[in-house]
Amino acid sequence: MLVEDTVHSTVDRAPLINAALGVTIRGAGLTRADGGMRGFWRRFLAHYRGMGGRLRVGCHVDRVTGRDGAFDVHTKRGVVHARQVVSALPAPTTARVVPDAARPLRPYLERDEKDMGGAIVVFLGVPEDEVAGQEFTHHQLLQDYDRPLGDGNNMFVSVSAPGDTDSAPPGDRAVMISTHTALADWEGLPDADYEVRKRAAGEHLVGLARRVHPNLGERARVWDVGTPRSYERFAFRPGGAVGGAHQTPRNANQNAIPHSLGVPGLWLVGDSTWPGLGTVACALGSRIVADEVLRTARRTGVSR
Repeated sequence: MLVEDTVHSTVDRAPLINAALGVTIRGAGLTRADGGMRGFWRRFLAHYRGMGGRLRVGCHVDRVTGRDGAFDVHTKRGVVHARQVVSALPAPTTARVVPDAARPLRPYLERDEKDMGGAIVVFLGVPEDEVAGQEFTHHQLLQDYDRPLGDGNNMFVSVSAPGDTDSAPPGDRAVMISTHTALADWEGLPDADYEVRKRAAGEHLVGLARRVHPNLGERARVWDVGTPRSYERFAFRPGGAVGGAHQTPRNANQNAIPHSLGVPGLWLVGDSTWPGLGTVACALGSRIVADEVLRTARRTGVSR
């Protein structure tokens, strides 16, 4: 269960070193930023802007052309000129948006196509007494050792901390439940069938989470369910896939999609690349690329 949740793979398929890190990283402790990912992003953005960075929102990128030192990022709001480009998009999207990246990415995308997976998430806003009586705000649950993982058989429950009014109003708490799911189970569903399946999945996960919080969701003020279709529509994840490819020795570490595809000035980060999925892994990969971007800028005489 820990291997699947941290490296998106199974014990018999995951690379040993990745699996070992996955099952031990929780020992470092689990934390949740005040305000959740929105709170994290607001603080991150404030720091980025304080360093002189600029963020353009509602600025869909259609394609990236040009060369090292003279890239053109074509958006719905005009062209942005850049000396270097870092793509945090999923690899299939990068291949579509950046023509020069399509060819070097093709063998990786073809290799990993059958190893993609999805997620189901439930977001709840509940009265505080529905999650009272628990010392811990994070729980990882396994329902049945004899059943396959995913679709609630293993799941993660995260509750906002007491007093975190950035996540929920005073007297309420925010709860997130997540589990893996197969993309094929959600593909091609008629709208009516999809809505039935989505509702059933949400009720199933909340019901299982009542092992920890017996009254969870009974008086929910917010109840939203996300599926692979949600990730595709709102997060623009191709096919609704999340977390990159299921990690195996064949596609991880030295065989992972690299940060540089051999296109000078173009860099890749995110869960499609090494070291893989998760906040820690993506932050590590981004830090490596940031160092390379700065090193390249210094070498070419370009100031920060």
